[in-house]
Amino acid sequence: MTRQSLLKGFFVLLLALLMVLAVTEVSWPEGEMDAISNEDVSWTMFGDEHSSAYALVVLMIGLLLLVAILGGVFLAKEEKE
Repeated sequence: MTRQSLLKGFFVLLLALLMVLAVTEVSWPEGEMDAISNEDVSWTMFGDEHSSAYALVVLMIGLLLLVAILGGVFLAKEEKE
C-alpha cells in the first residue's frame, strides 16, 4: 500500500468516526413531538395568497444548483485533440 492510500483510508475512518460521534452525542428531544401536518409544511414553504414564503428562494437555489452541475459537467468533459 502506498502512503497516499493509507492517508485516504485514515481520513475516511476519521470522517466516519466524527459522523458517528455527532449522531450519538447530540441530545435528541424526548417525548411527544409537536404534531405538524403536511398542510402546515406546505403553508410554510409556499405561503398563501398574501405571501410567497420560501417558494422563490427554493426556485433560485434549484436553478443555481442546476447551473453548477452543468458547469461541472462542462469542465469535466475531456477535449479531443
